[in-house]
Amino acid sequence: MNKDQLKVGYIGLGSLGEGLCHSLVKAGYRVTVNDLDKKLAARLLAAGAHWADDVAGVCRASDVVFTALPSPAVSRQVVEGPGGVFANLPRGGIWVEMSTTDFEDLQRLQSAAAERGIGVLECPVTGGVHLANSGEITVLVGGDEALFDRVRPMLQIMGGQIIYLGKLGSASVVKVVTNMLAFIHLVAAAEARMVPAKYGVDPDATYRAIRASSGNSFVHETESQLILSGSYNVKFTMDLACKDLGLVNSIAQKLGVPLELGSMTQQIFTRARGLFGGNAQSPEVARLIEKACGLELRAPGYPTELLAESGAPRPSGTQPKS
Repeated sequence: MNKDQLKVGYIGLGSLGEGLCHSLVKAGYRVTVNDLDKKLAARLLAAGAHWADDVAGVCRASDVVFTALPSPAVSRQVVEGPGGVFANLPRGGIWVEMSTTDFEDLQRLQSAAAERGIGVLECPVTGGVHLANSGEITVLVGGDEALFDRVRPMLQIMGGQIIYLGKLGSASVVKVVTNMLAFIHLVAAAEARMVPAKYGVDPDATYRAIRASSGNSFVHETESQLILSGSYNVKFTMDLACKDLGLVNSIAQKLGVPLELGSMTQQIFTRARGLFGGNAQSPEVARLIEKACGLELRAPGYPTELLAESGAPRPSGTQPKS
């Protein structure tokens, strides 16, 4: 698809969606956007995007519509509801679902879309908001390969690694598994750092030791820094974490896969949400072990937000000391 002729729509301008959409606008695509909160579109509009007052307006102005929404229920409403995507996207258009959702929902929606001559592709992303803002996030793709080929140039602008996983639903299943692993790692890394902290080891030294060890993880390298700074601000809430953990446990149950760690982690996050609120940041799950031990896991020099690796602030303590 020639970007000079292609008309693109983007619905859902939260932390992830706004960053992903911004990459398309910067690349010169004609993009029409909508969100319940127009203020979230400020940077996009300043960069040249067009505003539509509703979902129908986005779809009527677009050949391809991307959605990045907070839950399967919201996606269903936006796509199927009165004035939604299916009722207004022209025949031959493509709907690209970038939200974290359920594979059964997608399969059902694909059937409804086919009746209207609309193609469906799923492209959830993984890696964090900081990578969405830099265009380096990983994009997981499921659906018809011919549709994938048509939107691939846009995905390559929004993301770094683009991984095709097979039939529709495949990317959604893999996506919720990656989120489950991240939440498990958050809990495990906090517990692991607390043990030496209670013994008197400097949390900065422990961070560096784990990072250099076989027990390292992406979550430890990134979100542990936000815990050490005390900000916890990964731009991903407890409500979203609990939603995703509920989704992966539900999918696993449908597929007959027992998830002992996944189920336990869901219970831990549910307890954290009850104590700290649904708008608390997901790394605040570490506050459970901090409260239990009466000790905060803190070290100076760590960032209060994550940036892409190329421009990320590197706390002085994260390099091995001689």
